[in-house]
Amino acid sequence: MIDVNEIRRGIYGGYRLCRLDSHGLAYMNATEAGFWRSFLSAVLIAPVYFVTVFLDLDLSTVDAGVPRILLLESCAYVVLVFAYPLAMHYLSEWMGRQQQYFLYIVAYNWASVTLAALELPVDILSASGLLPGELAGTLEIAVRVVIFVILWFIARAGLGIQPLVAVGLVALDFAITLAVDTVVDLRIGVA
Repeated sequence: MIDVNEIRRGIYGGYRLCRLDSHGLAYMNATEAGFWRSFLSAVLIAPVYFVTVFLDLDLSTVDAGVPRILLLESCAYVVLVFAYPLAMHYLSEWMGRQQQYFLYIVAYNWASVTLAALELPVDILSASGLLPGELAGTLEIAVRVVIFVILWFIARAGLGIQPLVAVGLVALDFAITLAVDTVVDLRIGVA
C-alpha cells in the first residue's frame, strides 16, 4: 500500500527534476516496491490524458464513436505507461545501468505528473481558439521542446549517462509514443 507521503515526495521530487534540479532524485523511493508504486502517477495523469485526447480530436472527422475511442485510447494509455519502462529494463541492462533503473523509472514516472500539468494549459489554449493558429502551434512546439529537455535531464541524472545517450532515450520514448498514437489514429479512422 502506498502512503500519501510517498506520493507527495514523488511528485515534489519530480517537480524539482522538471526544474532541472538533480536533488529531486533524493525524494524518489528507488526500491522495487517504490518502482511499482510510482506507476500510481499514471492514475493521477489519466484524466489529463483523456482531456487532451478529446481536445485534440475532432469527432466529426473520425469513423469511430466515443465508446470505441475511449476503449482504444485506454488501451493505448496502458501501453504507453509500460512500454518505455519495459524497453528501458533491457536497455539499462545492456548499458550496464541496471543499478540505476529503478531510480530512473521512478523519477520518470513522478516527473510525468508535473509534465502533464505543464502540457495541459497549452492544449486547452490551443483547442479553445483563443490564440491565433501560428502562435498556438509555436507554443505547443516550445512546450514539447521543454519537455524533451526535461526528459533528457532526468535520463542523464537518473541513469548517470552521457548527453548523447540521453538524447537517444528521449528519441526512443518519442518514437514509442508516435507509434502508439499512429496505430490508434488508424484504428479510429482519423481523417
